[in-house]
Amino acid sequence: MTPPHTPISEVAGTRAERVLILTHGAAEVTAGVMPTLLSILDARGVEVAATDEEAAKHPSLAERAIIAPTDLRPGGADLVLVLGGDGSILRALSREATTGAPVLGVNYGRVGFLATIEQSDLERGLARALDGGYVTLGLPSLKAEWSEGTLQAVNDLAFLRGGESRLADLSYSVSGEPVATVRCDGLICSTPVGSTAYNLAAGGPTVSWRVKCFVLSFIAAHHLDTRPLILAADERLTVTNSAIVGDCDVLADGVRIAALPPGRSITVGLGGEEVHLAIFPESSFFRRYREKFGRP
Repeated sequence: MTPPHTPISEVAGTRAERVLILTHGAAEVTAGVMPTLLSILDARGVEVAATDEEAAKHPSLAERAIIAPTDLRPGGADLVLVLGGDGSILRALSREATTGAPVLGVNYGRVGFLATIEQSDLERGLARALDGGYVTLGLPSLKAEWSEGTLQAVNDLAFLRGGESRLADLSYSVSGEPVATVRCDGLICSTPVGSTAYNLAAGGPTVSWRVKCFVLSFIAAHHLDTRPLILAADERLTVTNSAIVGDCDVLADGVRIAALPPGRSITVGLGGEEVHLAIFPESSFFRRYREKFGRP
């Protein structure tokens, strides 16, 4: 595990030689901007990569793409450009974590907290990004281990009451030290990136991206003294389904991937692959926080 005092990595950008384009799940959301995007890339002599899925969604992209995204390089020579919302950016971060290629988001969603470029500033922002005018943040992700194998999540892992259960009974310990058993609708374990998502909606604390830690928060806890908990990067959280009957659903980044039966445990820590988010230097966490969640 990474020592808690180790800061996140921050690397200056470099001029892009090729771009992998990923878009919103609904093709019509980004279809209109595709000619403009490809024109900007053509004018700068940037190669274009596309997945089979993206080529099927956007015929103009299929005609222009000359490479398949099988060997993206770290360091910025290959840039992953996502035209979508936070969900699309999140999936790209998870997918490309092992390549080291930075992921830059253009906001085609509702909030766009992870996005660096707004639609209205596409041409100027993209030109700046292609010239390397960004920094890449290396951000931690979660890894969970249990008898069924391992799970990873960039935003959060959630344990929710399943089926017809009125409540979940969840016990948790930190690095082997028992802490509490909580009756609740569920609990959320989130990264700093995920602290502004499900965790925020459940009343958990938001955490600056520059802090290496993870957060435990609760959903509709039936205890007056239950409060969120911030854990150090080298600590390990073990969650046990303490109910007599009734599974708990396990969700990774909002997708149900398993069930945790009664008596079974799962251990979570910051052991996942580092993800690489490209941002403009002035587009800080706190500027985003103010602009996306502040009062108008």
